[in-house]
Amino acid sequence: MEQPLVSCIMPTANRHKYIPFAVDYFLQQDYHHAELVIIDDGKESIAPLLPKIPNIRYFYTPPLGTIGAKRNYACEKAQGEIIVHWDDDDWYAYDWISQQVNFLVTSGADICGIKHIHHYSAIMQAFWQGDAENRNKPDSKPFLAGATMVYRKSFWEQHPFKDLQKGEDEGFVQTPGAKIFAHDYIDGFIAMLHPDNTTIKSFENRNHKKNR
Repeated sequence: MEQPLVSCIMPTANRHKYIPFAVDYFLQQDYHHAELVIIDDGKESIAPLLPKIPNIRYFYTPPLGTIGAKRNYACEKAQGEIIVHWDDDDWYAYDWISQQVNFLVTSGADICGIKHIHHYSAIMQAFWQGDAENRNKPDSKPFLAGATMVYRKSFWEQHPFKDLQKGEDEGFVQTPGAKIFAHDYIDGFIAMLHPDNTTIKSFENRNHKKNR
């Protein structure tokens, strides 16, 4: 059976130093029926940093506004049946796409991802341990880290992201009636903390994650 085409969507702007790493993580994937859809509305195009290969599709646009608007635009351009979020500044394991697809297909969920993620700060040289426990408690508020989400394009077509700069992923997960599954492959992803993060974490508070 042929693998479903997966579209990894990567909104970006003015983050040139992170792009080679994000592209390299994609090219190392063991799931080969995938494309990387890059939406760039920054001041200067990142085109010179991108390999010219068919499965990296680059769109340089005038300013689109919020992260929610950029994610929607990326989903529109996506050719795949399955959408995987691919943030430009985070680390993804070589089998991330394979694992994401497997969790989505086997769980029967509308959206999958990680609830309690690992964080790393190069500035502080500190690592905060994620947690794979208590992931899917029925009495807890649905939450998945935006950079780890996977879903079908057909689901997004019915429930596009809200036009928000922050919290667009939270609203997406809380779509009424959506089936959410938080999986346990927390070692497949690390959120990299730095001053350019869209959402600023509490760098100084070492208690917000267990420091390894």
